[in-house]
Parts: sequence; C-alpha cells; structure tokens
Amino acid sequence: MKKLLFPCLFVLSVQTLSGQALNSQKLVEIFTVPAAKFDDWAARRKFMFTFNTKNEDTLIKHYEFKSAIKKGKLLDSIPRAILCKEFEKDFQLIYQTASGDEFLALIKELKAMGFYCNMEGEPGKTNLFYQHKDFTIKTYNEIKDSILFYSLQFHEQDFPDPQEVNYADDLLHFPSHEYLVHYFGEENVKKDFYYFSGNELANCSVLFSNTPRQAVFIWKDEINRRGIDDVLFGSQQKLKSAVGTGSFVAESEWHFKSGVHPGMTLYELRILNGDDIHFYAGSSTKPGTVITGNKGKLDFYKEEIILGCVNCNDSNFGKAEMLNADDAIADGKILFVFSVALNADAKNKKVPDEPVVSK
Repeated sequence: MKKLLFPCLFVLSVQTLSGQALNSQKLVEIFTVPAAKFDDWAARRKFMFTFNTKNEDTLIKHYEFKSAIKKGKLLDSIPRAILCKEFEKDFQLIYQTASGDEFLALIKELKAMGFYCNMEGEPGKTNLFYQHKDFTIKTYNEIKDSILFYSLQFHEQDFPDPQEVNYADDLLHFPSHEYLVHYFGEENVKKDFYYFSGNELANCSVLFSNTPRQAVFIWKDEINRRGIDDVLFGSQQKLKSAVGTGSFVAESEWHFKSGVHPGMTLYELRILNGDDIHFYAGSSTKPGTVITGNKGKLDFYKEEIILGCVNCNDSNFGKAEMLNADDAIADGKILFVFSVALNADAKNKKVPDEPVVSK
C-alpha cells in the first residue's frame, strides 16, 4: 500500500513519542497493508475510524486517536487525527496533532528522510511545502472544537509509465521541479530563469536543456517551483543561461496530441485546424502570436502558438496589425510554428485576447 507509506511513517513517530514503539516487523507491515484493511491496521495503533464526510466528489474518512487508559487516566492526552481523502485516482492523507512539539519532531524527521522546503523561517511555521521524490507534504493549522491542530497533508504523485510519455501534453503529469528530477533524473533537469519582458525574470525548470527535447516549465509557485503555469516548446532564446552564449534550440522533437508541433508550416497548421487562422502582424506589440479566439479544430487557448517568418520584411506584413493564414499563404509568406506554450489551465482561461474572429 504505497500511498500510506510516508503518512504511516509519521504515525510511527507519533506512537514512538507516546511510548508505543514499533519494531521492524511492524514497519515492514506498513508497506503491505491493503487499503481495505487500513481500518484494522489503524485501530491497532489507537486510531479509530469515527465517520465519513464528503466535500463535493471527495470522500473523507476520519480517524481519531484514542489513548489507552490506565487506572482511570489517559496515558496520552494529546488530541490527534488522521484524515484520508479520496477523489477518483487521487489520494491524500492528513495527519493532525495538537502538540506543537510533536509537529516540530515530525518536521525534523521529514528532513532526515530527505524532504526539503524552500520557505522555512522560524520554527513551527506552517503553510509550507516539503518535497522529496514523488511526495509533497503541505503543513497548515486548523482549529477544531477550539483546539489548534498542526496538520501535515501528504500527497503522492502518480506518474505514467515511461513508454506513455510521448507527447508534449504528457509533461503535465509532472507539476513540480522535484517530480521532474525524480522521474527524468537530476542530470536532465536544470534550474534557470526565464525573461518575459525587459528584465522581468521568473524561476523556471528546463528539461533536456539544449537538446531537441528541451521543454521549459514556468511555475505558478516560483519559490517552490511547483504548479505548472506553462510549458514552452520550440526555439527558446529567453533563458538567462543562454544570454550572451548564442545557444538556442533550433528544432524541437515534441509533438502535441492535436498534431501541432514546432517547425510545422502555417499551411500545415491551417489544414490541421480546418479553418482560417488569425495572428498578429508587424505593427502589433506581439507579431506572430496566433489569436486564441480562432475558430476551428485546434484549441489555441491550450496551445499558444507564436509564428516565425522567413520573408515577412515587406510593408504588407510590417504595416498590418493582424493577418490571416489564407491571405498570408496566398501572398507567398513563408510562416511556420516558431514556438508553442502549453497552457496548463486552459480550461480556466477561456478568454480570448481578441474577440472571437470568424470569416
């Protein structure tokens, strides 16, 4: 039962602190507990199932710590709880304790296991993320029945099999720098900075740097390098590490499930879309950018495309703010897909940069 591994190791810490030691055999047992038998496993460690709740489509199972009693007194009076959250294929486990000292001891054990945090400050600070390999742990405080609980929320990321990572879209399975390192290897993932405009820099991670398989991850949470905002493919020349070196990726081997790929011609893109494509021209502030509101088969919100051009030095292109594929092709313009940004939140950003265009 892999998903209970690290959470149960923390239960191990709790039991040790309260004098209920676990031997090696019980530690091995943690790895083999079937999900259907977790209630019994938890009960033997004094965490009793109490009730289920549901938050939209998420089922939450609640377990409360029940201390042993000796001579009418609790041997351990610290309130504790375990919450198991299940949503489709996603599983999260939350461990809660009312002891600040116990919380600090658990954090110390986390670090000994290899977890790290990029935002640590004063001891006991919460609302932090600890990462290690395929696990992420979020800490936070919660007040229940006037009791302050220190909470640790565990999440194990599921990854596809290597043979299933074939398309650019498949990289959305790796929403943190740590996950990329764990899956692809530290030698294949580099930390860098990306220039957006002027001197505006953002923390980023680069997969397979300076190769045709290069992909640049722009993070929502720059400090912890987690939560994908965009993944960039194609001719990238805005990395800080490439400034002044002349280094850039001339070609990209990444293809999208839609059929889009860097290097394809505008004619091929037009055929694939099944409708005309409007894009910004020379007099705009973002020449070559395909408008997200285009009609057709392709999702230009999800795959934000910038076109390059071989022969767009004439006034027809330079004076126009916007052009369309049919006219540009008829005019003999040699345009191609220069780069593509895979938008991780495309479903939540269905607002075109211009009114939806039609023929």
